[in-house]
Amino acid sequence: MVSVPDHWCYVPELANLSMPQQKTLIGHPSNPSCTMYNLNYSQVLDDESFVAPNSTETYISCVNGWTYDKQNYDVTAATKFNLVCDKGHLPSLLLTLQNVGSLIGTPIYGILSDRYGRKILFLALAVVVSSTEIASVLVNDFIIFAILRAINGSVLPSMFTSAFILISEIVAPGMRAHMHGVINCSWTFGLCALSLVAYLARSWVILGIVSAACGFAILLYWFFLPESPSWHISQGRYEDAAKIMMTIAKTNGKEVDYNNILLQLETLGEKIRQTKEQEKKDPKSSLLKYPRLRRNFIILCICWTAFFAGYSGLTYNIMNLSSNEFLNFFLLSVVEVPGNLTFWFLMDRYGRRWSAALGFIMISVFCLIPLMGFNSSDITGSILAKFLISGIFLVTDQQSAELFPTVLRTSGIGTGKAIATAATLGIPYITLLNQYGKALPFVLIGLTSFLTGILASFLPETLNENLPQTLTDAEAFGKNQKYFSWTKKAVKSKDPAVISTGL
Repeated sequence: MVSVPDHWCYVPELANLSMPQQKTLIGHPSNPSCTMYNLNYSQVLDDESFVAPNSTETYISCVNGWTYDKQNYDVTAATKFNLVCDKGHLPSLLLTLQNVGSLIGTPIYGILSDRYGRKILFLALAVVVSSTEIASVLVNDFIIFAILRAINGSVLPSMFTSAFILISEIVAPGMRAHMHGVINCSWTFGLCALSLVAYLARSWVILGIVSAACGFAILLYWFFLPESPSWHISQGRYEDAAKIMMTIAKTNGKEVDYNNILLQLETLGEKIRQTKEQEKKDPKSSLLKYPRLRRNFIILCICWTAFFAGYSGLTYNIMNLSSNEFLNFFLLSVVEVPGNLTFWFLMDRYGRRWSAALGFIMISVFCLIPLMGFNSSDITGSILAKFLISGIFLVTDQQSAELFPTVLRTSGIGTGKAIATAATLGIPYITLLNQYGKALPFVLIGLTSFLTGILASFLPETLNENLPQTLTDAEAFGKNQKYFSWTKKAVKSKDPAVISTGL
């Protein structure tokens, strides 16, 4: 939407000439996109002298606006609002404002999700996302446009998180990685389709309308998606939770007794209530006041920071890569499919912890490729690094869903991602580093990933473990694990406190 095509000063007298002729006669070598020769172009046209002026001629800034190359786009937000030259920093600012919106909105939506439910918030956020998307492409005022994009940016990550947490809480432990793999592969298919839609649309308005339509289509999930049983129990709504569990059992062809399920859920609810009462009396009831929880929370925040820096940085840096912009976007999108599938297999077979830790370290290795300077080294490094970073997102979100207790799962993840967003607010400006060296964006991403890989190895393994329900459960999680522990067989829980029972 904010792509900036090639541009040069608009001179009405030369508007009927070809683009090469205009660029030759207008653009001064000092800054051909933003300055023009100080000439009488009517005289130049009358003399039919289409020879480039002397480079020593005086020059001035564009006085009549700009002409934009329409090879790829008919119109973008950048061409509509003339976000070039002295306003050239505004496209990066718009992307930063979206991150600021996410920073403000994510913790708020996390709290709302814990209070009002995962499903209702997920669908409500879908409406907000689609409404702000379509409104932003129809306004004619830049400030209003920027505000709408900030609101849109505040909602979209929370919408994804709400869906992600909901899925975590309605499937069995052995199926969580499979479901999250499907989610991330679907995201990738959407990215690949986006490059085609943008190529065919040629207009940011059409692109926004298509995106909004997809968002409104999410409302159809109202008829198919159940609310989280874990959330119902946290609210004391045991009958509602039991009905959902019975539906899951029936769908999976399992025969279970309603009263038995209800009794187990009530037992779980009472256990959670008692634990919460104890935690309220305990001055160390805060998430950050539990040592192991605090350590895990901080490490996860760093992992999210490294992911945002790598994923967003590689995406924004596409404009600095050689070859076609649409093709580059497609290649960096389609590579997420094997990335997701690879890490889906690795984390489900060998565990979450080492899959993430070694993945981050390998990203730093691939980010060294652009330093070699061979032809297309920047594209090669970007594709290989994106392959890993997309899969690591799957692992990191899986870990967070399994390490935080039910009572704070959404708000904990939301707050952590908000902190990571705050730490990476300046990432849209990473493209400007290209002015000082084509490999500098890769150096920044690689160094961040290497340090994160070391820290990620200190998180506990969550493969085949049941979700912690309370702060006490989460604090005790992984205490008996060794640093060099690997995968192990699933242990069937005898505790009725397990919601994802395998029905």
